[in-house]
Amino acid sequence: MALRNGILVLAALALFGTAGVLSPAMAQVKAPTKAKLKPAVKADPSDSVSDQLNAKWQQENGVYAGFTQAAPAAVTAVPVSFATPAVAPAVTNDWGDRLVSRAMNYLGTPYRYGGTSPKTGFDCSGFVYYLYGAVFGQRIPRMPHDMAREGVTVARNDLQRGDLVLFGSRGTYTHIGIYAGNDHFVHATQRGSPVMVTHLDSDYFRTRFMTAVRLSPQ
Repeated sequence: MALRNGILVLAALALFGTAGVLSPAMAQVKAPTKAKLKPAVKADPSDSVSDQLNAKWQQENGVYAGFTQAAPAAVTAVPVSFATPAVAPAVTNDWGDRLVSRAMNYLGTPYRYGGTSPKTGFDCSGFVYYLYGAVFGQRIPRMPHDMAREGVTVARNDLQRGDLVLFGSRGTYTHIGIYAGNDHFVHATQRGSPVMVTHLDSDYFRTRFMTAVRLSPQ
């Protein structure tokens, strides 16, 4: 009996500790109080609008055929002041300035795969697609390879603000942005990162630059 009582005492000490409270090991599995629980995230009502736009596009064109999501790295954000005429390249055009200026309004907008709305976020081609509609009232192709097909090819040393720069590998475009001048472009980056401005020669994009096109508004 004494042996049995001794075992029960040791078990109690292991459970509650010498101070009569739960030991650290037991405290780790204790359920949090309601006050410490994070509130549930409410869905944005405007999500349905973006989803409807993309669902319509997918019905008309198929689901992202030939396009894989990019995974950019080492991107560098710059302030909105980058878009001021003081740092713009000598060669420019009115519609390109308008496109870049509008794009800069969305710096910091979250990334959303398939997104074409500033209310819910953009993916890379969705950002370009939205801007042409917002600035010029023009519906352009939704996917990078179709945008490239409709544009006029531009050499890198002839880039002007508003030109579209495309990245990828093995003949497949995986990312697109809008040239903003001084070897920088503005783009919707990747999941977890916002719309930002990045140098064309940053670590990820330097080796993946494929071409640039000028898609003049109609």
